[in-house]
Amino acid sequence: MAVDAKLDTPAAKQNTTIYTPLRLAIYDFWVLGVVNTFAWGCKTTEYLVPLFRRSVGKNHLDVGAGTGYYLREARIPASTKLTIVDNEEGALEVAKQRSKRPDASAVVADILKPLPTKEKFDSVSMYYLFHCIPATMKEKCSVFSHIRHNMTPDGVLSGANVLGKGIRRDNFFAAFIRRGCLNHGVFHNREDNAYEYEHALRENFKQVDTWVVGSIFVFRAQGPKI
Repeated sequence: MAVDAKLDTPAAKQNTTIYTPLRLAIYDFWVLGVVNTFAWGCKTTEYLVPLFRRSVGKNHLDVGAGTGYYLREARIPASTKLTIVDNEEGALEVAKQRSKRPDASAVVADILKPLPTKEKFDSVSMYYLFHCIPATMKEKCSVFSHIRHNMTPDGVLSGANVLGKGIRRDNFFAAFIRRGCLNHGVFHNREDNAYEYEHALRENFKQVDTWVVGSIFVFRAQGPKI
């Protein structure tokens, strides 16, 4: 892939220091363990990791690398070609390290815009991406319309994100976490709802399965409409 990020830049090295082993361990335990289970009502190891694993193909694209948790837990086969996209170089470096795939391609890109490549992937993952993007629902849903052009005819897209509307009432813990994430600019999902996400998926894919687990919208779509 010709658009690999230059991960040896000063910015990349500075950003990578944010993701220390201790901070990664705390994030995995707190956010993907405690918060997912007791605030959002969607246990990561029960719902999200299994979906990620069974959706990975032979040429996989992971969008929104985060801390690389899913890449590590999915145990992606060495035979699978892996490309990781994020808007932060530091996150890409950490994701490559945690996935134990030094051969993975790393691309710095804005997911709200078409990707800077014409490569076709047979699987794409987007986990806990949309609720962190400061954009309208229309802009977020447009991601499906352009990511389909980077997928094979039988390609599979899977992912999950925290919803802001049309969900069960937050318990005390969830309300506390949500308020903090919104006030500190971590979440941008006040208007995020399952109806618009599902509608956009069905407009762009032939086969769509969606679930709302607690406060989490989980999806799997196959066969992009081109």
